[in-house]
Amino acid sequence: MLTKCPKIFVVLFLFLFSKSIVYAQQTYPFFDHWGLGANIGMNYFYGDVNDNKGRIWSNTPLSGFYYTDKNLMINVSLTKDISRFWGIRGHLAYGKLSGSNEKTSMYFKGSVYSMDMDVTFHFLDYILKRPESSKFKFYAFAGMGLFSFDAIRRDITTDVFQNAMGFDQNGNHTNFTTESLLKLGLGIGYQLNKKWLFNFETALNYTNSDDLDAFRSTSSKREGFGYMSLGVVYKFDLNVHFESRSSNSLWEKSKGDNNRSYNSGLNNKKKRKLHNKWKK
Repeated sequence: MLTKCPKIFVVLFLFLFSKSIVYAQQTYPFFDHWGLGANIGMNYFYGDVNDNKGRIWSNTPLSGFYYTDKNLMINVSLTKDISRFWGIRGHLAYGKLSGSNEKTSMYFKGSVYSMDMDVTFHFLDYILKRPESSKFKFYAFAGMGLFSFDAIRRDITTDVFQNAMGFDQNGNHTNFTTESLLKLGLGIGYQLNKKWLFNFETALNYTNSDDLDAFRSTSSKREGFGYMSLGVVYKFDLNVHFESRSSNSLWEKSKGDNNRSYNSGLNNKKKRKLHNKWKK
């Protein structure tokens, strides 16, 4: 089961979704408003092996805990705008995870792969009725997915092996563990032009696992990680590419010019002379 706070966010998000559907404008055609994106940033772990005792709300960029045990993370995305307010995205992400707790003399290192889908809602455009041409986009997103991880835990002072997920005692990798996750976040986008959009996002990833740090306790049954990143999205329409390909096809080049406007250029003059000569 999910914790209480994520449930509140999910209920609020679904409420806003249902309200906007009632007043939503016409949705975009299927082949329009697609995008390919890439983000890079830092993640931060929360769980048992953490100096802040696993409280995710204290592990934010505004807290000093965020700047310890942060790790690089990257993700790529495929996006589709459903309407001017709503969109859907698919993500693939990879990053390292780590954490430490001086009181218990433990630290861990690991890695995580995730695959998820989320829904985006441009809440300021909807609430304030901002024009679609606005350069800055403010949005919230929520989604679910799967992630695979491994971790190895050691003593801080002696570096002695204590426990692991996906490693043996010699530090050799054996397998990954796969669990589900819930993602909630906020983003700010800047629409440079029709093709390019730059964004800044921060997200909280709640996982259905207490093993991310290779340590289980009775005090914390859910662990996870935050992710703050910068990215870019290339926008395109699929029908434009299909139309350009069909217009440049061999059939278009080889078919007659009955539907084309008359061209009185040099080539047509030569054709007429040859045609009249052949008739004689």
